[in-house]
Amino acid sequence: MKLSLLLKCAVLLLPVTLVTVVKSYAQNSGITSKFYFPGGLGISYPFGNPHLDLKRGIMLTTALEFRPVEGNALFIRFNYDAITNHYQQVYQNSPTNVTTGKLSSTIFSLGLGYRQKVGIFKVFGLLQPGIGINNYDRVHIDQGAISVNQISRSHLSFKVSGGLEYYLAQHFAVTIEPSFFYLSPRGNYRLLNAQSFNLSMGFTTTLF
Repeated sequence: MKLSLLLKCAVLLLPVTLVTVVKSYAQNSGITSKFYFPGGLGISYPFGNPHLDLKRGIMLTTALEFRPVEGNALFIRFNYDAITNHYQQVYQNSPTNVTTGKLSSTIFSLGLGYRQKVGIFKVFGLLQPGIGINNYDRVHIDQGAISVNQISRSHLSFKVSGGLEYYLAQHFAVTIEPSFFYLSPRGNYRLLNAQSFNLSMGFTTTLF
C-alpha cells in the first residue's frame, strides 16, 4: 500500500511540477509544443488464465509525452493506466480468497517510441517497461471476527502498444490505441491478470 500511495502521489504532483517547469521556459522558442498529454478510455480483455473467470474491464489512460523533434522521429512517454476488472471463482495459489470480487490495477510505464506520418494519419509504436500494482480484497477470520482487508501486490510489467492519430489541428489529434500488457509473476501465487489486450480511444494535445 505504501508503494502504491507514493506512486499515486507522484502522478498527481507531476502535472503541477510540469506546468511550473513549462511556464518557466515559455519564452523559449517552441518548448511548450514538445510536451503532449495523451489520454483515453478503453476496454481491457484479460486472457491466459484458464482457472479464473476474469471479466473484461474498463481502462483509463493518462500520459505525458516528450517529442524532441516533430515529424518522423523518436519520442519518450510516461503512462499511468488504471484498469478495473470483476472476477468469479478463485483457485489454488490465488492471491485473494474472495470468490467474487473486483481487481483494480494501476500500471506505471516509461519507454521509447517512434512516430511516422502515413498519408493523413500518424502511426506510432511504443515499448514501455514499468510497475504494475494489483489491489484486491482478502477476508480474514479470527475467533469468529471477520475482517476484509485490501492488499496490494507489485509486479514488473511490460507494455507494447501502437496507435493511429488524426490531427484536427497542429497540436491536437484524436487517437485509437491498441496495447498489450504482461505482468511478471512474483512469489508463490498465480496472478489474476498476467496478460491483457486493450483498446482505447482518446486524444492528444499540448499544454499551450
